[in-house]
Amino acid sequence: MTDQGNKAKFNKIPAIIASILVLLTFLDWPYGYYSFLRIVITGISIYYAYYLYETSKKLVFWFWGLAIISILFNPIVPIYLYDKSLWGFIDVAVAVFFMGLIIKNKRENE
Repeated sequence: MTDQGNKAKFNKIPAIIASILVLLTFLDWPYGYYSFLRIVITGISIYYAYYLYETSKKLVFWFWGLAIISILFNPIVPIYLYDKSLWGFIDVAVAVFFMGLIIKNKRENE
């Protein structure tokens, strides 16, 4: 991902997509949407975790946050919470986290 010490450019589009998708969970969707959401959010989280690892070479707050999101949303061993309303809070937190990641990387790239 890095080329002769040059930092790879941060791509904010996946974070925007992830934020929109988790906020859309407040609408009424069939179960298939939530399965799709798990795959997409896990993939985007892994993508950004890899990006952070390759560009900073240190495991920072953002890396560990992405790791937790990957575990929570993983489609292979789904985590089911007893109180469905708790997912609403998690979804908002994940959307805010991805927006924070965009802002953090925008500031670093300026």
